[in-house]
Amino acid sequence: MGAPGDFAQAYVIAHEVGHHVQNILGITAKVDGMRRRLGEREMNALSVRVELQADCFAGVWVHHSQNSKGWLERGDIEEALNAASRIGDDVLQASAGRSEVPDSFTHGSSAQRMTWFKRGLQGGSIAQCNTFESR
Repeated sequence: MGAPGDFAQAYVIAHEVGHHVQNILGITAKVDGMRRRLGEREMNALSVRVELQADCFAGVWVHHSQNSKGWLERGDIEEALNAASRIGDDVLQASAGRSEVPDSFTHGSSAQRMTWFKRGLQGGSIAQCNTFESR
């Protein structure tokens, strides 16, 4: 996807672990229950919130991992942010030669993905990752 670097891979793995955390916290089941009552547009918007929360959770992991181990190298955060920007729905649609259609987004824009990752990174608390109540 044009996002080189070992920490880009770490970000993607941390994002997927974020989905596991959502499952453990009961967020996934709650969202799945809501999806049954929504139209496509609303389901897409809900999916974006789920994905952005997983990005935020990935940032929380980086925050605590760095504080406890001090293992990040120069450029690691930039690699993660580059990966987040490369997998935004806006970039993916543009790279496929399509017009940007925000109502069809299921993972969020590049800017949203980077913002939520940084929010988790800076704050270090999953309490700051409530994408469902954020505008």
